[in-house]
Amino acid sequence: MRTRDYTATRPLVVFHQGQSRWFEPLLAASLHHDLPIFIYPGQPGANLEAALMGLQPLGFRGAVLEDPSLQVLALDVVQSLEPEAAQARRVDLVVPEVTGTRGFYLEPIALTNLIRRYAFADKALWLGPVRSELAQGLRGLAKVSVLCQSFPEGEGFLELLPSPQRGVVAASEAQATAVARQADLIVYAGGSLPLALLQPYHSLIALKPVPAEALHLIGAYVSPEEFQKFHLAALLEPLGYVLPPETFVV
Repeated sequence: MRTRDYTATRPLVVFHQGQSRWFEPLLAASLHHDLPIFIYPGQPGANLEAALMGLQPLGFRGAVLEDPSLQVLALDVVQSLEPEAAQARRVDLVVPEVTGTRGFYLEPIALTNLIRRYAFADKALWLGPVRSELAQGLRGLAKVSVLCQSFPEGEGFLELLPSPQRGVVAASEAQATAVARQADLIVYAGGSLPLALLQPYHSLIALKPVPAEALHLIGAYVSPEEFQKFHLAALLEPLGYVLPPETFVV
Protein backbone atom coordinates (compact mmCIF):
# COMPACT_ATOMS: atom_id res chain seq x y z
CA MET A 1 0.00 0.00 0.00
CA ARG A 2 1.39 3.36 -1.02
CA THR A 3 1.81 5.89 1.77
CA ARG A 4 0.52 9.36 1.03
CA ASP A 5 3.01 12.24 1.35
CA TYR A 6 1.00 14.52 3.57
CA THR A 7 3.63 17.26 3.33
CA ALA A 8 2.57 17.74 -0.32
CA THR A 9 -1.14 17.74 0.48
CA ARG A 10 -2.85 21.13 0.34
CA PRO A 11 -6.25 22.00 1.78
CA LEU A 12 -9.33 22.67 -0.33
CA VAL A 13 -12.20 24.16 1.64
CA VAL A 14 -15.88 23.83 0.76
CA PHE A 15 -17.65 26.97 1.95
CA HIS A 16 -21.36 26.47 2.57
CA GLN A 17 -24.29 27.68 4.64
CA GLY A 18 -26.17 25.05 6.64
CA GLN A 19 -25.87 21.46 5.45
CA SER A 20 -23.33 20.84 2.67
CA ARG A 21 -24.28 18.54 -0.23
CA TRP A 22 -20.86 18.84 -1.88
CA PHE A 23 -18.39 18.14 0.90
CA GLU A 24 -18.84 14.38 1.35
CA PRO A 25 -18.83 13.49 -2.40
CA LEU A 26 -15.71 15.62 -2.95
CA LEU A 27 -13.99 14.14 0.08
CA ALA A 28 -14.80 10.55 -0.91
CA ALA A 29 -13.57 11.09 -4.48
CA SER A 30 -10.34 12.71 -3.33
CA LEU A 31 -9.58 9.83 -0.98
CA HIS A 32 -10.49 7.16 -3.53
CA HIS A 33 -8.17 8.67 -6.14
CA ASP A 34 -5.51 9.65 -3.61
CA LEU A 35 -5.53 13.30 -4.69
CA PRO A 36 -2.98 15.57 -2.99
CA ILE A 37 -5.70 17.72 -1.44
CA PHE A 38 -7.33 17.68 1.97
CA ILE A 39 -10.99 18.64 1.70
CA TYR A 40 -12.91 20.00 4.63
CA PRO A 41 -16.08 22.07 5.11
CA GLY A 42 -16.31 25.61 6.40
CA GLN A 43 -18.97 28.21 7.08
CA PRO A 44 -17.44 31.66 6.62
CA GLY A 45 -20.50 33.59 7.75
CA ALA A 46 -19.76 37.30 7.38
CA ASN A 47 -16.02 36.66 6.98
CA LEU A 48 -15.96 35.44 3.37
CA GLU A 49 -13.64 38.21 2.19
CA ALA A 50 -11.06 37.48 4.88
CA ALA A 51 -11.34 33.74 4.23
CA LEU A 52 -10.72 34.11 0.49
CA MET A 53 -7.90 36.61 0.96
CA GLY A 54 -6.20 34.10 3.25
CA LEU A 55 -6.12 31.26 0.73
CA GLN A 56 -2.77 32.16 -0.82
CA PRO A 57 -0.75 33.02 2.31
CA LEU A 58 -2.08 29.93 4.12
CA GLY A 59 -1.15 27.60 1.25
CA PHE A 60 -4.68 26.56 0.28
CA ARG A 61 -5.33 24.88 -3.06
CA GLY A 62 -8.56 26.78 -3.35
CA ALA A 63 -12.10 27.26 -2.10
CA VAL A 64 -15.32 25.78 -3.44
CA LEU A 65 -18.37 28.00 -2.92
CA GLU A 66 -21.50 25.91 -2.60
CA ASP A 67 -24.08 28.41 -1.41
CA PRO A 68 -25.50 30.74 -4.11
CA SER A 69 -25.30 33.76 -1.82
CA LEU A 70 -21.59 33.14 -1.26
CA GLN A 71 -21.10 32.74 -5.00
CA VAL A 72 -22.42 36.26 -5.55
CA LEU A 73 -20.54 37.81 -2.64
CA ALA A 74 -17.24 36.42 -3.91
CA LEU A 75 -17.45 38.61 -7.01
CA ASP A 76 -16.36 41.63 -4.98
CA VAL A 77 -13.41 39.78 -3.48
CA VAL A 78 -11.58 37.95 -6.27
CA GLN A 79 -8.99 39.83 -8.33
CA SER A 80 -9.79 38.22 -11.70
CA LEU A 81 -12.67 36.31 -13.25
CA GLU A 82 -12.84 33.59 -15.84
CA PRO A 83 -15.26 34.41 -18.71
CA GLU A 84 -18.03 32.14 -17.39
CA ALA A 85 -17.88 33.79 -13.97
CA ALA A 86 -17.83 37.29 -15.45
CA GLN A 87 -20.96 36.62 -17.51
CA ALA A 88 -22.87 34.71 -14.83
CA ARG A 89 -21.88 37.23 -12.14
CA ARG A 90 -21.11 34.48 -9.64
CA VAL A 91 -18.22 32.25 -8.59
CA ASP A 92 -18.24 28.63 -7.43
CA LEU A 93 -14.46 28.07 -7.28
CA VAL A 94 -11.71 30.43 -6.12
CA VAL A 95 -8.08 29.58 -6.82
CA PRO A 96 -5.21 31.58 -5.30
CA GLU A 97 -2.46 32.71 -7.66
CA VAL A 98 0.67 34.79 -7.28
CA THR A 99 -1.18 37.82 -8.67
CA GLY A 100 -4.26 37.30 -6.51
CA THR A 101 -7.38 35.14 -6.45
CA ARG A 102 -9.08 33.91 -9.62
CA GLY A 103 -12.79 33.13 -9.75
CA PHE A 104 -14.36 30.37 -11.83
CA TYR A 105 -17.98 29.45 -12.46
CA LEU A 106 -18.17 25.80 -13.53
CA GLU A 107 -21.88 24.98 -13.35
CA PRO A 108 -22.68 26.00 -16.97
CA ILE A 109 -19.69 23.97 -18.15
CA ALA A 110 -21.12 21.00 -16.24
CA LEU A 111 -24.46 21.49 -18.01
CA THR A 112 -22.72 21.56 -21.40
CA ASN A 113 -20.88 18.34 -20.59
CA LEU A 114 -24.09 16.71 -19.38
CA ILE A 115 -25.93 17.57 -22.60
CA ARG A 116 -23.07 16.24 -24.69
CA ARG A 117 -23.08 12.97 -22.79
CA TYR A 118 -26.79 12.20 -22.60
CA ALA A 119 -28.81 14.31 -25.01
CA PHE A 120 -28.29 13.97 -28.73
CA ALA A 121 -30.31 17.13 -28.99
CA ASP A 122 -30.71 19.94 -31.47
CA LYS A 123 -33.66 21.93 -30.13
CA ALA A 124 -34.37 22.48 -26.45
CA LEU A 125 -37.25 23.80 -24.38
CA TRP A 126 -36.47 25.28 -20.96
CA LEU A 127 -39.30 24.73 -18.47
CA GLY A 128 -39.56 26.61 -15.21
CA PRO A 129 -37.79 29.54 -13.58
CA VAL A 130 -35.08 30.91 -15.81
CA ARG A 131 -31.53 30.68 -14.50
CA SER A 132 -29.55 33.23 -16.47
CA GLU A 133 -26.27 31.96 -15.02
CA LEU A 134 -26.77 28.66 -16.85
CA ALA A 135 -27.53 30.10 -20.29
CA GLN A 136 -23.91 29.58 -21.32
CA GLY A 137 -24.37 25.85 -20.82
CA LEU A 138 -26.91 25.72 -23.66
CA ARG A 139 -24.70 27.18 -26.37
CA GLY A 140 -24.05 23.83 -28.01
CA LEU A 141 -27.71 23.59 -29.06
CA ALA A 142 -29.13 24.83 -32.34
CA LYS A 143 -32.26 26.42 -30.85
CA VAL A 144 -33.46 27.15 -27.31
CA SER A 145 -36.99 28.18 -26.38
CA VAL A 146 -38.43 29.00 -22.94
CA LEU A 147 -41.70 28.43 -21.11
CA CYS A 148 -41.96 30.76 -18.11
CA GLN A 149 -44.58 32.95 -16.49
CA SER A 150 -42.78 36.20 -17.29
CA PHE A 151 -42.30 37.07 -20.96
CA PRO A 152 -39.62 39.74 -20.20
CA GLU A 153 -37.66 37.24 -18.10
CA GLY A 154 -37.80 34.71 -20.91
CA GLU A 155 -36.66 37.28 -23.45
CA GLY A 156 -33.81 38.33 -21.17
CA PHE A 157 -32.74 34.71 -20.85
CA LEU A 158 -32.69 34.14 -24.61
CA GLU A 159 -30.76 37.36 -25.18
CA LEU A 160 -27.84 35.75 -23.35
CA LEU A 161 -27.55 33.29 -26.23
CA PRO A 162 -26.18 34.00 -29.72
CA SER A 163 -29.02 35.22 -31.97
CA PRO A 164 -29.14 32.10 -34.19
CA GLN A 165 -29.87 30.00 -31.11
CA ARG A 166 -32.75 32.07 -29.82
CA GLY A 167 -36.10 30.37 -30.07
CA VAL A 168 -39.38 31.68 -28.72
CA VAL A 169 -40.80 32.58 -25.34
CA ALA A 170 -44.05 30.89 -24.35
CA ALA A 171 -45.92 32.38 -21.42
CA SER A 172 -48.57 29.64 -21.24
CA GLU A 173 -48.84 25.90 -21.69
CA ALA A 174 -50.99 26.37 -24.78
CA GLN A 175 -48.33 28.51 -26.42
CA ALA A 176 -45.64 25.96 -25.53
CA THR A 177 -47.40 22.95 -27.07
CA ALA A 178 -46.14 23.50 -30.62
CA VAL A 179 -42.66 24.40 -29.37
CA ALA A 180 -42.46 21.24 -27.25
CA ARG A 181 -43.39 19.07 -30.22
CA GLN A 182 -40.44 20.44 -32.19
CA ALA A 183 -37.98 20.07 -29.30
CA ASP A 184 -35.99 16.94 -28.59
CA LEU A 185 -34.62 18.09 -25.22
CA ILE A 186 -36.49 19.38 -22.18
CA VAL A 187 -34.52 21.17 -19.46
CA TYR A 188 -36.64 21.28 -16.31
CA ALA A 189 -35.66 23.93 -13.78
CA GLY A 190 -38.46 23.48 -11.25
CA GLY A 191 -42.00 24.65 -10.66
CA SER A 192 -45.03 23.24 -12.45
CA LEU A 193 -44.23 20.57 -15.04
CA PRO A 194 -47.00 20.38 -17.67
CA LEU A 195 -47.12 16.65 -18.41
CA ALA A 196 -49.07 17.23 -21.63
CA LEU A 197 -45.96 18.79 -23.18
CA LEU A 198 -43.86 15.65 -22.78
CA GLN A 199 -43.30 13.33 -25.72
CA PRO A 200 -41.79 9.81 -26.00
CA TYR A 201 -38.90 11.19 -28.07
CA HIS A 202 -37.93 13.79 -25.47
CA SER A 203 -34.79 13.61 -23.37
CA LEU A 204 -35.42 15.35 -20.06
CA ILE A 205 -32.60 16.88 -18.04
CA ALA A 206 -33.91 17.67 -14.57
CA LEU A 207 -32.25 20.36 -12.50
CA LYS A 208 -34.97 19.75 -9.91
CA PRO A 209 -36.88 16.56 -9.00
CA VAL A 210 -39.74 15.68 -11.37
CA PRO A 211 -43.05 13.93 -10.67
CA ALA A 212 -42.80 10.16 -11.04
CA GLU A 213 -45.50 10.06 -13.70
CA ALA A 214 -43.34 12.20 -16.00
CA LEU A 215 -40.82 9.38 -16.33
CA HIS A 216 -43.36 7.24 -18.20
CA LEU A 217 -43.94 9.92 -20.84
CA ILE A 218 -40.40 10.55 -22.07
CA GLY A 219 -37.64 8.67 -23.83
CA ALA A 220 -34.67 9.44 -21.57
CA TYR A 221 -34.24 10.98 -18.12
CA VAL A 222 -31.22 12.61 -16.49
CA SER A 223 -31.67 13.24 -12.77
CA PRO A 224 -30.62 16.27 -10.68
CA GLU A 225 -28.14 13.96 -8.93
CA GLU A 226 -26.43 13.24 -12.24
CA PHE A 227 -26.15 16.96 -12.93
CA GLN A 228 -24.56 17.39 -9.50
CA LYS A 229 -21.96 14.73 -10.33
CA PHE A 230 -21.00 16.59 -13.50
CA HIS A 231 -20.77 19.83 -11.53
CA LEU A 232 -18.48 18.30 -8.92
CA ALA A 233 -16.25 16.88 -11.64
CA ALA A 234 -16.06 20.29 -13.32
CA LEU A 235 -15.09 21.96 -10.03
CA LEU A 236 -11.92 19.87 -9.76
CA GLU A 237 -10.74 20.30 -13.35
CA PRO A 238 -9.20 23.80 -12.95
CA LEU A 239 -7.17 22.33 -10.08
CA GLY A 240 -5.70 19.76 -12.46
CA TYR A 241 -7.79 16.77 -11.35
CA VAL A 242 -9.83 15.26 -14.19
CA LEU A 243 -12.23 12.70 -12.73
CA PRO A 244 -15.21 11.09 -14.46
CA PRO A 245 -18.59 12.16 -13.05
CA GLU A 246 -19.23 8.53 -12.11
CA THR A 247 -16.57 8.94 -9.43
CA PHE A 248 -18.89 10.99 -7.24
CA VAL A 249 -21.53 9.42 -5.03
CA VAL A 250 -24.36 11.84 -4.24
